[in-house]
Amino acid sequence: MTGTEDLRGQEYAALMNRARDLERTAQWIWTITAIACAMLLSAAIGVHSAGMMLPVVLCAAFGYRANRFARRRARRIEGYLQEFHETDRSGAQWHVRQRQLDALHGVPAAADWGPLASSNLLSFVSIVLAWTVADLSPRGGVMAGITTMAGIAFSVHSILESIRSTQPANAASWAQLNEPLRETAPAEQRAASGR
Repeated sequence: MTGTEDLRGQEYAALMNRARDLERTAQWIWTITAIACAMLLSAAIGVHSAGMMLPVVLCAAFGYRANRFARRRARRIEGYLQEFHETDRSGAQWHVRQRQLDALHGVPAAADWGPLASSNLLSFVSIVLAWTVADLSPRGGVMAGITTMAGIAFSVHSILESIRSTQPANAASWAQLNEPLRETAPAEQRAASGR
């Protein structure tokens, strides 16, 4: 075993651990957010306040965004590992074989759609309950309207973000970096620097 192979093995192991930690973090973020949303929702129902439904929507939005951020970083690491460590077929092939297995089943990962569905469901329930208790609280109609606008904005954003994140192939974006570096001519350098 050469020194380069040992470094590649260490990099692979470290990046696999990092991807695993990011997936675990994403799961914990969503679990804690769902519990916080449930507590906020029950408190808002208990006091019959339309204004307290807005924090439920905001908490769901925060949890969803943090979950997507962690999952996106994990997918980026997985794409890097697949492109630079698993293409030669001599070493570990976890991500390549995982993608092949996913392609056989033809079903998107439930872990990606679970937070989307549950956060939008929480948002929808908050909107409905805000309008239900709007007459019972001061400025209930205004707060229900704000909750509705925030909920609709979040739902549209989360659905578009989920659709956008399922489209790119992770390894394909890293494959573009395999092109060899080239030296630019002096005229191209001046044009790029704006002189």
